[in-house]
Amino acid sequence: MKHCLFLGCLILTASVAGQVTHAPTADECQADQRLWLSQIEGDNSKLSFDVLRQMAGEMDKCYEVDPPNQRKYYGTMSEASAAMAARLSKFIQRHQLWKQFEEEDAAGKR
Repeated sequence: MKHCLFLGCLILTASVAGQVTHAPTADECQADQRLWLSQIEGDNSKLSFDVLRQMAGEMDKCYEVDPPNQRKYYGTMSEASAAMAARLSKFIQRHQLWKQFEEEDAAGKR
């Protein structure tokens, strides 16, 4: 019984530890910002929507971690958000959902 309890605690601890995220350092933020901005401004079709979302999320964290470079992080976050918005817009156009979107928006479905 003691072995089962110990094993259960070990598994629980490992799964909780796997979910812990750390704040990026200022050096990591600066390096990521430079790299990611060049990727987003270049041919960002190779970046998935999820990767763009993760980039924007990390830049949001960096905004707090490295205050002297907040403008750069905001700019990169904005570029990632704009790329995501463009993809969503193209999806809506490609699937001919503009009319439905406009009707639902006008009806207050937001």
